[in-house]
Amino acid sequence: MECQLSDRDRRLDDFLLQKLAEPDAEAFEIHLFGCPGCLQELRLREQMIKLIKEERITLTAEAAKQPLPEPEPSLITAIVEFFRLRPNARIYAGAAAVLFIAFLVAQILRKQESAEIYRANFVESPYLEEVMKQTYLSAAISVSILSPQIGQNFEDDVLFRWDIRKDENEFNGPFDLKIMNNKEAPVDSAIVDGSDYHLKKKFDPGLYYWTLEHQKETLFLGKFFIKQSAR
Repeated sequence: MECQLSDRDRRLDDFLLQKLAEPDAEAFEIHLFGCPGCLQELRLREQMIKLIKEERITLTAEAAKQPLPEPEPSLITAIVEFFRLRPNARIYAGAAAVLFIAFLVAQILRKQESAEIYRANFVESPYLEEVMKQTYLSAAISVSILSPQIGQNFEDDVLFRWDIRKDENEFNGPFDLKIMNNKEAPVDSAIVDGSDYHLKKKFDPGLYYWTLEHQKETLFLGKFFIKQSAR
């Protein structure tokens, strides 16, 4: 038997969006159990919403480097099936086209925004670049940095190594190692006894600066890059 609800589409939409008051929602649920047409229509709409959500691009640095994906066949199949089973499909075809276009435009805008964020993470800090040009002198301490070299690129872990001598003898600290992003915000720090430090913390792709200090005296300021992993 064909459903006699005059506002069937509005009720379905309001039910899916949880806009119905509790008594109305309960009454519509009872109607769904006795109306195969409305129940099938509800399932189709739920499937479309689920598939569209699954196709959305996550905002990540990696997404900024990937080409815009093609719609999955499952999404196209669901849309075709949705229109095939609706007697008034033409009425909704225009709205569906607008929805699909808006979905693709949103992906493009998110991709552009992600690319801008990615590029911004590699912009040099004018202040730290100027400070980095200075030569740090100490009457008793000499510093030789083995890793990372200025501007060295990394994809994963970063190994800090140095040869520091005090009064011409090997000196192993303790040292304060501090890491900042290109906006001069601290992102990590460690107190190191020895001549190396293995940084295993994962950072987003970008430009990072680091300092080596002893008793609040800066011994070295350098920089390195974390690139997007190829894996």
